[in-house]
Amino acid sequence: MLHLLNEPTFSVIIASFNSAKTLPRAIDSIQKQTYVRFEIIVIDDGSKDDTAKVVAQYGDNVHYFFQDNAGVSAARNHGVMKSSGNWITFLDADDWYYPDRLQWHAEIISANSDVDFLIGDYHLGTEEGKVINRSMNDTSFGQQLLDAVDNNGTIFLDKAGLGSLIPSYFGHTTTFTLPRKTFMDLGGYSESFSIGEDLHLLIRLCARSNRVGVVCKPMAFYCIHDNGLMRSIGVQSQSKAVDTLLSLKQEMYKAASPIKEGFLKVLLNHRYDWSVSLLKNGNYFGALKVFLPSLFEYPSFKSFKMLLSLMKG
Repeated sequence: MLHLLNEPTFSVIIASFNSAKTLPRAIDSIQKQTYVRFEIIVIDDGSKDDTAKVVAQYGDNVHYFFQDNAGVSAARNHGVMKSSGNWITFLDADDWYYPDRLQWHAEIISANSDVDFLIGDYHLGTEEGKVINRSMNDTSFGQQLLDAVDNNGTIFLDKAGLGSLIPSYFGHTTTFTLPRKTFMDLGGYSESFSIGEDLHLLIRLCARSNRVGVVCKPMAFYCIHDNGLMRSIGVQSQSKAVDTLLSLKQEMYKAASPIKEGFLKVLLNHRYDWSVSLLKNGNYFGALKVFLPSLFEYPSFKSFKMLLSLMKG
């Protein structure tokens, strides 16, 4: 292993709710890391299955805490409160890390004292481990970064880059790393929202950051489930996603220009998605009502083009 000066220590937080079947794979993937300065914290969010028994098999290698069911944001916040590492990472109980996930971020942190937080690419696939795609291929900005580093390196984003990242976010909780102090200063994940809490934290983080490291190679595996929350509640989920973003509106109007621009773009995209969902349910006038504020929030060729598309049905 490469020797690192000022080696960071990681606290890996797993929020688990009735995940006894998949949790061992997640925990094992952390224990197999090539970088060894980490602790594992499992927050059991009111599970009714054998989660506690599964974690107990790992003895002192995993710190276990139970809480009454309060949602993933509360569980992650609880985990950070119990942590002792100076850097925080997260892992969903049904996903897993690749062996060098922590090592790659540790090397960047050690060599760049001014890095504010880090993200990276990841694979999306089935519960059996079959890869369907890699995240950075899914957005034009992600593909742009891949092309810039020959698909296999690290790139740093400045304020302008962060403005581009917000509406084209290709990261995920599994590849997200930030200082514990920064997380605490931001107040952690907002527990007021059940949809879009990851993006809510990312936007607030981007607003206060100047240099962010991106590992442009897959660091983890994210399982796609057919019964995912966003798919199962359709229009309602889109409505909640917009509400989550609107809670940041006043704050983002005061942010640096690239961050404000990125925020308004992502708000535009989410309003459009909500409108399309309403159209699919036959609510034509509701779709237009939802989208019209975008013409004032982000007047642009793109917003008017979207409006025309909605008007055509």
